[in-house]
Amino acid sequence: MARTRTYQVVDNRIRYICSNCQAKRSLPVPPRTRSRSVRCHKCGFQERCNLNRRGLPREQQSGKADIIRKDGKEISIDICDISPGGVGVSTTPGEAKALSLMDEIQFKCGWNPRLFASGRYVVKSINGNRLGIQNMAYRSF
Repeated sequence: MARTRTYQVVDNRIRYICSNCQAKRSLPVPPRTRSRSVRCHKCGFQERCNLNRRGLPREQQSGKADIIRKDGKEISIDICDISPGGVGVSTTPGEAKALSLMDEIQFKCGWNPRLFASGRYVVKSINGNRLGIQNMAYRSF
């Protein structure tokens, strides 16, 4: 099995292109599936496919910043990825417990003050030390 490739999902279908023979095929994918193994219908080559269901792609971004809670407490974070709709960050162990879902926060970024607009950001997901933060100015739904 070769390396994993990422495919954009549109209406629960992907346009699969074989890495080996470049054969193209439109394949259905089940809802809420994140990855799937696909075998080429021409050459039989099998590979793993990550399924991206986002309308706008994430950009990998690395750097340090601070989250400022409503009560003024600052939490140090590492930025993982960024998109117009939000930010994926990770914290040091234990600091994610200081936040809860739907908390309003602000960002302070010393190396690029214009990276984050001074808008409203809300914590949408907490998974261990990883946080998903939504930019409330950009709502796609």
